[in-house]
Amino acid sequence: MALAPAPPAGAASAAAAAAPAGVEEQEIVVTATRKGECRIQRADQTLSDRQFDKSAGEWASLGTPVRVVTPTRADYKCLAKIVFRLNDRGVRLIQFVDRAAPPPK
Repeated sequence: MALAPAPPAGAASAAAAAAPAGVEEQEIVVTATRKGECRIQRADQTLSDRQFDKSAGEWASLGTPVRVVTPTRADYKCLAKIVFRLNDRGVRLIQFVDRAAPPPK
């Protein structure tokens, strides 16, 4: 398995620019449960494996970029599993974003 070098700092904006015009970026939130399972949410709806696979296939066919929001306690194994599943279905534009912590009161 060959690894590609890390992209330069400005590559995220370049990747977003590479998406086809008129294609809306999809955002999913990945969280790990106590039992070591992954939970994937999109628009406040938890996706089943079947729904995730179907959506990932649609995103790949349209060239839709996917933003994976990683909460503070997201499990790295869970994140890796999600990325491999997205890649297996043809999604190539994946961006990881740390969920911003709420402002202190």
